[in-house]
Amino acid sequence: MRRTTAWTLALGVGLPLSFAGVGSVLLRMQSARLRRAVDLDSRRRIPDLDLLVDSRLGRFEPLPPADRDAEDFPALAVLGDSWLAGLGVGHRRRTPPLLLARGLSTMLDRPVRLRSVARPSARADDIVDQVHAVLSDRRLRRSRSGAGEARYAVISMGTADLIHPITGSIGIPVLSNAINRLQREGGYRVIVLTCPNLGLPGTPRPLRDVLRRSSRVLSGSQWLAAVSTGAVPVSTNRALAGTSRIGLISIEGRYPSPLGYAQLSAAVLRRIASDLDLPRAVLPGGEEPPANEGAELAHPSGPSGPRTSTLREAPDDRRPAPDPEEIPS
Repeated sequence: MRRTTAWTLALGVGLPLSFAGVGSVLLRMQSARLRRAVDLDSRRRIPDLDLLVDSRLGRFEPLPPADRDAEDFPALAVLGDSWLAGLGVGHRRRTPPLLLARGLSTMLDRPVRLRSVARPSARADDIVDQVHAVLSDRRLRRSRSGAGEARYAVISMGTADLIHPITGSIGIPVLSNAINRLQREGGYRVIVLTCPNLGLPGTPRPLRDVLRRSSRVLSGSQWLAAVSTGAVPVSTNRALAGTSRIGLISIEGRYPSPLGYAQLSAAVLRRIASDLDLPRAVLPGGEEPPANEGAELAHPSGPSGPRTSTLREAPDDRRPAPDPEEIPS
């Protein structure tokens, strides 16, 4: 009887401890493998994008030196990590910075000054350097003539900090400080792409579960930090919602595919259009729909009638809603 009780106690205590030990070792091995891959991403070369982009002429050229004429052009600064750098897109025309600049130039019908300092696998310390590089670039200086040109800064950070863990008390203040500096010293309207769900289907367990929980917490913290500092948060998860995400994430699973980059850029441009009170629904003939038709005009006029091309209306962009739930994986 005593021997049976002893064996029962041994199994009841020993088996859970054994499973916990195996899980811990497996998690360490998976994390080390992912960190090595992220470190390799950081060594991939991304071309500098210091350009004057004019969608009217369908071309871009090197950013001109600082002068009073160029100061009146809208400015766009792109800072961040792999989710804005444009890894694996094949051509710089398909990188998020150029997609954003071309879209902004089209909306404003003016050339746009673009400076992109986003780098793959950028961490919190790298964001500090990127902010300094943008603010010290005289080619992006504010107009001295008093022209109210549009100035936007798009920033994404946090994924590399989750994979190379740091405490949240470090990462969030870095984001808040970056937003404050860009707004105060550069006069930028800051748009924050929140941390995506890193617990992707291709990631093995238990690492997948850990990354999902951690990225969800960080995304919510970044959303609150953006709102509290007057920036505009854009949820990466919402931007990629409505699909199974097949084709939107690269095969490696650490950054978007070219299609994913385009979809994220469209989400950012939609927020900019809302911020500038520009039309977000356009009829086939190029006309703006009547205001009383609302923002959701995707219904045909008949069984074979024409459809409008539109974007769905979201809650007031100046009062961002709470960060949405992550995309089911």
